[in-house]
Amino acid sequence: MRTDKIYSTFALLAAFSAACAQPSLETLAQSVKFRNIGPAITGGRVIDIESSALQPNLILVAGSAGGLWRSVNGGVTFSPVFEKYGTVSIGDVAIAPGDPKIVWVGTGENNNQRSAHWGDGVYKSEDGGVTFQNMGLKNSFHIGRIAIDPKNPNVVFVASMGAMWTPGGDKGVYKTVDGGKTWTQVLKGSNDTTGFIDVAIDPKRPSTIFAAAMDRIRRPWNYRDYGAGSAIYKSTDAGKSWKRLSGGLPTHDKVGRIGIAIFPGNSKIVYATIDIPSAPEGGQAGTAILKSEDGGEKWTKMNSGRVQGNYYYGQIRVDPKNSQRVYVLGTNLTRSDDGGKTFKNVATSAHVDWHAMWIDPNFPDRVLCGSDGGFHISYDACDTVDFVNTLPILQVYDIGADMSTPYNVYCGAQDNGVWGGPSRSKDPGGVRNKDWKSLYGGDGMYCVPDPDDPNTLYTEAQFASMSRVDVRTRRSVSIRPREQGLRFNWNTPIVISPHNSKILYTGAQKVFRSVNRGDSWTAISGDLSTNDPDKLKGNVPHCTIVSLAESPVKAGTVWAGTDDGNVWVTQDGGANWSQVSANIPDAPKNWWVSRIEPSHFAAGTAYVAITGYRENDFRPLVYKTTDFGKTFVSIAGNLPNEPVAVIREDNLNQNLLVVGTELGAYLTLDGGKTWAKFTNGVPTVPVQDAIIHPRDGDLILGTHGRGILIGSIAPFRQLDADTLSKDLYLFRPNPALIFDPISDSIGFEGDRKFGGPNPDPCVIAYYLKQDAADDPKIEILDAAGTVIRTLTGPKTAGVNSVVWNVRAQAANGRPAPAAPGTYGVRLTVGTRVLSTTLQVQEWRD
Repeated sequence: MRTDKIYSTFALLAAFSAACAQPSLETLAQSVKFRNIGPAITGGRVIDIESSALQPNLILVAGSAGGLWRSVNGGVTFSPVFEKYGTVSIGDVAIAPGDPKIVWVGTGENNNQRSAHWGDGVYKSEDGGVTFQNMGLKNSFHIGRIAIDPKNPNVVFVASMGAMWTPGGDKGVYKTVDGGKTWTQVLKGSNDTTGFIDVAIDPKRPSTIFAAAMDRIRRPWNYRDYGAGSAIYKSTDAGKSWKRLSGGLPTHDKVGRIGIAIFPGNSKIVYATIDIPSAPEGGQAGTAILKSEDGGEKWTKMNSGRVQGNYYYGQIRVDPKNSQRVYVLGTNLTRSDDGGKTFKNVATSAHVDWHAMWIDPNFPDRVLCGSDGGFHISYDACDTVDFVNTLPILQVYDIGADMSTPYNVYCGAQDNGVWGGPSRSKDPGGVRNKDWKSLYGGDGMYCVPDPDDPNTLYTEAQFASMSRVDVRTRRSVSIRPREQGLRFNWNTPIVISPHNSKILYTGAQKVFRSVNRGDSWTAISGDLSTNDPDKLKGNVPHCTIVSLAESPVKAGTVWAGTDDGNVWVTQDGGANWSQVSANIPDAPKNWWVSRIEPSHFAAGTAYVAITGYRENDFRPLVYKTTDFGKTFVSIAGNLPNEPVAVIREDNLNQNLLVVGTELGAYLTLDGGKTWAKFTNGVPTVPVQDAIIHPRDGDLILGTHGRGILIGSIAPFRQLDADTLSKDLYLFRPNPALIFDPISDSIGFEGDRKFGGPNPDPCVIAYYLKQDAADDPKIEILDAAGTVIRTLTGPKTAGVNSVVWNVRAQAANGRPAPAAPGTYGVRLTVGTRVLSTTLQVQEWRD
């Protein structure tokens, strides 16, 4: 069966040709189709799950930064439905109790975590979660909860946490009575750091509402997760007036996150989980489970034993038919069957760190629950759970790619360790869960494969728990620098020298170098941070090195950037350092240096990205120097207001740059004057890391919410002024791999599965300066010059391509696999003929 595919790809910049109009850079970027290879086996942080008593097979699963996923068959299959809105970071989802077509999404993760991303308000769907419209509250930043009046779906309450990194934002409880057309703030906190994390409507008396306030503020060097503003409020007149509750509730200034649950069978029964992160005078720290049986007037502490909880959780649920059955979501998922007096761990076979739960009102033993490890279903009140390992919502911090053929990819992920897997598979179903290997634990960070030995990986967990891992045996050897008094960042850089793969660099407040693969280290700098004594008093390690790189052009030229705004360079291997951050025009002082990328073409050229999202400054701050940092110019061009997390320069085309922002990825072909967003297969998602594979020209994106995305930008590497001045150009194709397809599934695995698509087998691209009169003909020739396949390509102006399935037309008319070797590629357009060669290689395991 013939499986060749023909399609028009990559467009051209209008600026490159004055002779004829060309498609825009946006069209070019859109033509790059990305494929999500997961991993899905890990799951990822689920922030909320909702379903409907009226439509229990409808399930909505919200990733904290992975968007909204919709199932209409009880979780057998899911589709992403929140791809192209202003954010994919979600705090809460709500379905109208009487109408499952009405769905609300509150954006901005509410967990106050260091990697929590902000939102842009609340969205409403009137078609069951298929499409959405933004309904305002755009400065809410982080939504704690949405509550819909059970008798009138136009009445909605929203608990907003406001800004996390600074005071301010739309903190408070907001109400609409017209389905979101207008909003009124009906309750605000007692100070500018207090927002609202929870709101609950009495299902029997909807004019009674409970709201939980949380006083918190995070800074890069400190997190205060409690304060005098934390409290429970109650209204009995639909939000017109509120009373701060006491009656047994803690009233000191050490109260942290609070969660509320009303028992539907008797709404006088209300439960609360209250975190006390810091012991008050004469008291104890810990998580208290409190119960009221009179609608919140009086509260009794129920638990005498320890219940796990902190600012990261704060969720409590009560069985809709049994007021004695209570779930508390924390590091472990715990259940009480005696009204909160005692708890036992449930769902013990699943990942820890629980955030989400929906209990079926009709069958309360059916529980949908979510953790940092993804989405689970239980049919026995969480004694056992079924892990649905088909959602690719992993929150990646860093990625790596080796030089195997085909290459392997690695990722370090939030609370899911470090994983490695193939960029493509022999399985026609693509890259499956079984193809991934767990290589390291903790919160996975940098993962750097040795370019000369793909079986060696340098990697780490949070705060520089650093090791050298044998990928085959998965054995690890600690290589963390042992000097006393070091400060390491949550995400500590590990760098292999591009000149000698046995030389490594890492950074604390100093830069360290190893010449023996990490077995020993030598400091090659002093403290490169500001060493700010006030920031060093915080409870989060700060004043640390977060970006580190050595020039590929000149050994010993090393760049370092810190989380408090310093940029340094040494040209002599660390003997002398120059601080150059003061030379960056209009750069905010003391802000996080997210990435430094030395050029592949000139020793003095480097790119510096600075991020202000921890200060609620969302400008794209990206700069270039060509003189070792003596001067810098902005290359932000037309980038939108999105903080830049990473920048990469192609190693073949110095004008080809890619940036990953907290909301997507962008391409430039003119060194940063103009940029366009990748949109084909790339949702609105934080792109925390990026690699342009030096051999294959694939752009690999590490996303904080959608795992790993891969798209080919190989033709762009050959796009320059000379190429674009020609009437016709045939690009050099990448080598093609031949192999026998292997599948372990034999087609009987059912519909609940994940497979990351494989790439096209062989892409042949060509450039037309103007529309052609005749259809372009592409011929594949064997070593004897015999044509073994003929393809017809598009004739429109721009860069077009055809896909050869790496099969030859045999004498009997049946296609057969092409043998390894060198093949000719001949392009004919009218009377013009161009030729190049193509390598076909055997896939060797």
